[in-house]
Amino acid sequence: MFDLDFLKTCTAGFGRMTDEAQDVLRQTVSLAQKPDGLFPDRSGHGDLYYTLFGLCLAYISGATVDRKVCARTIEQSAPADLVHRAALAHSRNLLKLMSLPHIAQNLPFSAPKLDFPDLPDAAFPQGDRCSPYSCFLRNDTATDLSAYRLPDGLYSNLKGASEYGVAATAAALCLHPDETTATALAGLQNPDGTFPGGDLLSTAVSLYALHRTGHKANYDVCDFLSGCFRPTGLFAAVPADPFGDLEYTVYGLLAMGATA
Repeated sequence: MFDLDFLKTCTAGFGRMTDEAQDVLRQTVSLAQKPDGLFPDRSGHGDLYYTLFGLCLAYISGATVDRKVCARTIEQSAPADLVHRAALAHSRNLLKLMSLPHIAQNLPFSAPKLDFPDLPDAAFPQGDRCSPYSCFLRNDTATDLSAYRLPDGLYSNLKGASEYGVAATAAALCLHPDETTATALAGLQNPDGTFPGGDLLSTAVSLYALHRTGHKANYDVCDFLSGCFRPTGLFAAVPADPFGDLEYTVYGLLAMGATA
């Protein structure tokens, strides 16, 4: 949900970087934009999903990007799945926000509530338009998620399943703040600061969900984040991954801001 709180949290994370790291990240983001205005995925191909993260980083860091070319290109896209439809909607919002004369932290900006009745079920994550993650992408706080809730307060990706999902729980907690769920999610954190999965995505979204509901992490995550940071100013998914990318860099800043 790329709303003001999300952007402010990422901006707080960016503020914790050294001046040198900030400058390197700005340059990397600016150079990453392709001639058609899109930003690349890990294979180097322009992608609407990664463009959302590129624009997010440009907004946060103040990196120079060509907004007009980007806007023209994304408006020519016709994504057929929820993830890319949501990326298009949030990219439009970010481009509007970036067109303002100054990056202000108190702008009346909120994530749009998205509804795509024309999309078939197969176009949604897990083929389920009502799953916690699908609802999170659509910023849908009205859907009842009780069918995905486990007795301990964690959430599953699938209705009636007995196994929790970290991202599903974080998404549900952001949409429906609940003390039991927050306590259960916090209890999943490993001593090294990571959450089950051991990667930056699961860790960042969990920390953000806890932060959003006013809860603190049980363990420090700084060493893990340092291990994911790369000389390009980007973050990698795990310390063992030699390459950073735009998506995981947003997660890195999100985690840093959520634990500031």
